[in-house]
Amino acid sequence: MKQKTTREYLFVFIFLISAGCAGLPPIVPLDHSPAPDEQSLSRELNVLFPTEPFQFVHAIELAMPGSHSAMLMGVVNIHPRHRAIHCVIMTLEGLVLFEANHTSKAFTIHRGIPPFDSQSLARGLISDIELIFFSPRGRLDAWGKLKNKNTILRFSEADSKTIDIIISPDRSIWTQNLRTHNYRIKRSIKYVFPHPPTATNNQISVFPKSITLTAAFPSRYTLTMTLTDANLIPDTQPLR
Repeated sequence: MKQKTTREYLFVFIFLISAGCAGLPPIVPLDHSPAPDEQSLSRELNVLFPTEPFQFVHAIELAMPGSHSAMLMGVVNIHPRHRAIHCVIMTLEGLVLFEANHTSKAFTIHRGIPPFDSQSLARGLISDIELIFFSPRGRLDAWGKLKNKNTILRFSEADSKTIDIIISPDRSIWTQNLRTHNYRIKRSIKYVFPHPPTATNNQISVFPKSITLTAAFPSRYTLTMTLTDANLIPDTQPLR
């Protein structure tokens, strides 16, 4: 595989960032199963999306078409109750390439080395982090099984978008698909757990060992995030 330097590769990444219709997979309704109530739905989503503030450290491989890749480190503080994020991206040598805060009131870039000084790239990164770690905002529209026996929860989002949360039969692999108004998959996220989680597990000790985000358009890239550390943090601490 051809390796570029981190700086060279990131310039390719920002260039591509600024750069057909399908139907939704049919859902087989569960026999005699009522719609999940708010409490049971929350318990299920809480398996995937943390409800407490955490700091996550991931080793990240950023891959683009043409066999180009870059290895990075990411540190993310999430505050689910406020849907707030503090994000730091650095090289393996410790050079901070990007640092930003996102809250309901403001989006602030504290440090951005080109190409991370781009507002569009920064907002795109924060949007991907929100999708990975925060539960859908929309309403649950459908639930049941797919033909392959995976469980599915389907949410209607703003701008006629759709989010599918798909759970493998053994619950070790979860998938989140974000679709546009014409049902094209824009983002697909695969979460792999070290062992099958349940709604009764202690969430502090059960996180995905790897998260893979695949962006389909307007540019194509893949983020493969391998968890190296996770710590509960105070909800009152400053985001920076």
